[in-house]
Amino acid sequence: MRILQLCPKPPRPARDGGCLAMDALTRGLLADGHSVRLLVASTEKHPNEQESLDPLYVASTNYQAVEIDTALNIVDALSHLITGESYHIGRFHVPDFERELEVILRNEVFDVVLLESLFMTSYEPAIRRLSDARVILRAHNVEHRIWQGLVDESKMGLRKLYISTLTKQLAEYESIRINDFDALIPITDEDAEIFREIGATIPIHVTPFGMDYEDSNDTVNSETVDHVFHFGSMDWQPNIQGVKWLLEEVWPKVRNVNSEAKLILAGRKMPASFVTNAELGIEVIGEVESAQEFLDRRGIMTIPIHSGSGMRVKAVEGMSAGRPAVSTEIGVSGLDLENGEHALIANSPTEFASHIIELLNNPELSNSIAQKGKAHIRNKFSNKNIVSKLVKFIHTL
Repeated sequence: MRILQLCPKPPRPARDGGCLAMDALTRGLLADGHSVRLLVASTEKHPNEQESLDPLYVASTNYQAVEIDTALNIVDALSHLITGESYHIGRFHVPDFERELEVILRNEVFDVVLLESLFMTSYEPAIRRLSDARVILRAHNVEHRIWQGLVDESKMGLRKLYISTLTKQLAEYESIRINDFDALIPITDEDAEIFREIGATIPIHVTPFGMDYEDSNDTVNSETVDHVFHFGSMDWQPNIQGVKWLLEEVWPKVRNVNSEAKLILAGRKMPASFVTNAELGIEVIGEVESAQEFLDRRGIMTIPIHSGSGMRVKAVEGMSAGRPAVSTEIGVSGLDLENGEHALIANSPTEFASHIIELLNNPELSNSIAQKGKAHIRNKFSNKNIVSKLVKFIHTL
């Protein structure tokens, strides 16, 4: 198949879970023998880093980036409030990007145009005008659910009122547009069910994040964990809220029982409010050079997410690297984990802290959780198998 993949940010370098998910699909489709063309939006928050890209990757995907300005614009924001149109979507609809898209569609023929996230969907009319390709939405999240979580967490005031209005506009857009595509490929079964609840009647195929494994080794080296960590992109509000909860509600309970416990916070765009505190055993290291090297350290992974949808890609990465995990239910949504078998799952601060303490004190349990979690993730999230199933689904459309 000839596939055009539209991305709201550059998949590489893989700075966050969204980048990893887009890149995994590109790699999988190329490995399966398909032609993939990449058109990506480059923003101030997620800039294109052309010089760091592998020339073979650029050539094999005919990679092209277009700079767009998604920064908050007061005039545009007020205009969207008046018209009732979603400002979240409008920020990504830029004439320069649409012109480049039209040039590509006039000069090349595609079987599929893959829209990576809701933020690329405003280009669907232009695609329909110039191409007979099947237009497929890959929904990384149910976007309005993420923003509703922010509304629920916000204090009363103008900010909450504004975010609430934006969220309602986004929810309306999501429900109105959901059937304008030839198919929908959400990340999790839970998201697929939500889309059906808001009115989706088009064909749906769940396509989770997949990983390529250079080896078939599902074993975990016996080791004693020596720290707890959180690893994730910190420009995503659910992560910020989750770490705040971890620091304020959970970690004091852990330290009350184990005064030597150490917590490491890693990830890009770390807020200035999260600081190293040796007295409390907290070390903030921010962005790491190598995710794999960081995950190879002997730590307990925490996933303290309380809002959002989709799949936590960092959870898949960490567990596939053999890290024992303590998570909320939302944090491991879509992973089909069995509590106590593949990970320890809790939503309350007391139970979450208890699980961390249990793994710190019980190396046998920690190794068992790590071993079974790694085997489960590697079996379920093989990129080759995921892409193969997706291709078969597309051929049925």
